[in-house]
Amino acid sequence: MTFHSEEKLMKIVEITDWLNVSKSTIYKWVKEGTFPKPIILGEETGSKNNTSRWVEAEVVEWLASRPRGKNDE
Repeated sequence: MTFHSEEKLMKIVEITDWLNVSKSTIYKWVKEGTFPKPIILGEETGSKNNTSRWVEAEVVEWLASRPRGKNDE
C-alpha cells in the first residue's frame, strides 16, 4: 500500500462511531481480510507504544462495495 501524506487517517473510534460497530468487530474483520488493514505508527512488534490508523479513502471504498440489501444482486 502506498500512503500519500494528504490522505486523511482515521482513528478506530472514528470508524466504530461511523459504522456503529465495536473495536473488536473491526479487528476481527481485519484479521479475516474483509476490512482494510490499518497503518501501524510506531513499533509493530506488539509494543504498547504504537497506534493504528486507517486511510479514510480505503474505508469509504470498502463501505461503497458492501451489499445494500435484497435488491443488490
